[in-house]
Amino acid sequence: MQSRDIAVTRPATLRGLAGPLVESDLIALAVARNTNLLFANRAFCTLFGREDGLLGLPVIELVIAAHRERLAQALGLAGGAGTDCIASVVRADGSVIDAELRLGEIVHDNQTLIAISARDVTERRRTEAQLGLLAYTDPLTGLANRAMFADQLRQVALRARRAGQIFALLMLDLDGFKAVNDRHGHEAGDHLLRQIAHSFAACLRETDSVARLGGDEFVVLLSRLNLRADAVAVANRLIRAAAQPVSLGMHEVQMGTSVGIALFPEHAGTVDLLLAAADTALYSAKREGRGRYAWASAATSAGSGPPALLWNATHEVGIHEIDEQHARLAGLLNDLVGALRNGEDHTTIFREIIRYTEFHFASEERLMAQYNYADSEAHRDLHRRLLDDIRNLGLEHEGFSVSLILRYLQEWLLRHVDGADRELARALVARGVG
Repeated sequence: MQSRDIAVTRPATLRGLAGPLVESDLIALAVARNTNLLFANRAFCTLFGREDGLLGLPVIELVIAAHRERLAQALGLAGGAGTDCIASVVRADGSVIDAELRLGEIVHDNQTLIAISARDVTERRRTEAQLGLLAYTDPLTGLANRAMFADQLRQVALRARRAGQIFALLMLDLDGFKAVNDRHGHEAGDHLLRQIAHSFAACLRETDSVARLGGDEFVVLLSRLNLRADAVAVANRLIRAAAQPVSLGMHEVQMGTSVGIALFPEHAGTVDLLLAAADTALYSAKREGRGRYAWASAATSAGSGPPALLWNATHEVGIHEIDEQHARLAGLLNDLVGALRNGEDHTTIFREIIRYTEFHFASEERLMAQYNYADSEAHRDLHRRLLDDIRNLGLEHEGFSVSLILRYLQEWLLRHVDGADRELARALVARGVG
């Protein structure tokens, strides 16, 4: 039992059952009887880093102690269709891999044997973990992103509604950030955002959370609130944190922030109305002189909603076809604003936004191909990413904030027009397109 030859020998009873799989170097295959290994082919031994010592070993000892209960449960459920189980394995050289084990039954000579196929899924699991992190984290600041924040807000609102509790939502954006970004460049602007994001996070309790919604816009969720004064105290801390000087190489800049505060359920009883109330309060703070906070009011919250997108000639890029389509997209986004403000159904409008966005992208890509645009691949990649984002934002999921999706789309359209589309238009105009 200790030699390599024995570990990979084909017992006669298995020859007819497994056929060529037994000798395969591609499929790691083992068979157990009474949960002890009866047979393991060469690929299985290689996967587990064990040239000998596998035969007779209890199957659950193939994996680390913390995952043995998981594997034991899978073994108990093993049936003709097989049961998947992913568990970590310590190989003979000390390395650790994640193995996917598929379990099924083989009946032979009135004996029930357990067939085990295995494959290394370590890299796949790492990729999935990374994608999962990116899906819920703002890549620039490391804070929660819209998707994570929307999920947190939904859960807090449901809990507060059941328990009759209150919580606060604080909307913030930086005063004068665009001027700093334009003067010192995008890298400096990104550094500034990272520093301020870190400062904001340091102002909060463990039960609170801060997310970056995009650009220089942040939102804070105070999930457990006893007094209105507690929200004011946090707002003042955030204002002081934003005002701390930040070094940008040879220069030092000092920012400010304005804060809008809305309470649930005092100012709004739904997620979208609460966001709208905090938004309205934020704009009030800016009108009152910036660097300060303002409260929402129940009166303004009732008819409020996300701000409309102001679209005018300054957004034109100089290509008639593209400018018409941009204006149409802006109009559709404002239709969605109106639906939210009036409490109307928004799903039809949202589907039309996706459909028209696809049409617009196809038009741009046709022009890029027709005139051999040099940066077409990068531009198409931006299109693909946006469509993936808006299809996966979860609009059909109960409780997801349409306001957050709308804010994202508004920001995207402005950024895309002023960036990638202006570059495309310049190249097309140079070729005589108008």
